[in-house]
Amino acid sequence: MNQNIKGGFLALSGVIGTVGMVMAAMQNPVTAWITPPGRMIMSILDNGVLIPTVIFLILFVYGLYVLLTGDKED
Repeated sequence: MNQNIKGGFLALSGVIGTVGMVMAAMQNPVTAWITPPGRMIMSILDNGVLIPTVIFLILFVYGLYVLLTGDKED
C-alpha cells in the first residue's frame, strides 16, 4: 500500500510538471522549425525548459515503474 501511494504521487507530480512545462513552452512558440524534431520540441528547447521537462518525465516513468512493480498483497 505504501509503495502504491509513493508511485501514485511520483506519477502524478510527473504528469502535472510535464504539462506545466509544455504550457510554459507554448506560451511563446517558435515561428520557424525543422520537421524532424517538430514545433513542440523546438519551443521547449528555445524557451529553456528542457531540463525541467526531462526531470518531470523521469519522475513520471519512475512513478509508473513503482506502481507496476510494487507488491501485490491486497
